[in-house]
Amino acid sequence: MTIPPRLHDLHRKPRNGKAPDSLVVLLHGLGADANDLIGLADTWGAALPQTHFVSPDAPFPCDMAPFGRQWFSMQVWSLAGFLDGVQHAAGPLNSYLEELQQRFALPWNRIALVGFSQGCIMALHVGLRRTESLAGIVGYSGLLIGP
Repeated sequence: MTIPPRLHDLHRKPRNGKAPDSLVVLLHGLGADANDLIGLADTWGAALPQTHFVSPDAPFPCDMAPFGRQWFSMQVWSLAGFLDGVQHAAGPLNSYLEELQQRFALPWNRIALVGFSQGCIMALHVGLRRTESLAGIVGYSGLLIGP
């Protein structure tokens, strides 16, 4: 698999119109894309009016459907296969997070990851391995792959 130079994404600016004081990165599951979770910004933005929300596409086309994206293939149904895929996808996701952190000039403790399914797996894998702590990680229907 080749890795694209940059992940495509969708953004929702802070509701109050000010510069963001925090950032929430929404990571979708297998076969979905950036559109899948960005709608959470419409609801969560009421409670977080100065938060910028962003939802990237996973880096690879889904190899189990004719549409959607994936963080890693699930055709090799084993923990070792999943771990290999997660480690491969961690590079583009980490680069993307670094780019966001620099772009918005926010400290890491003002950036949170939210993931669903494969997005949860990626959020846990990448978020828990950062040298600086994030504001938080919220995971739905996923698991931590590897130590």
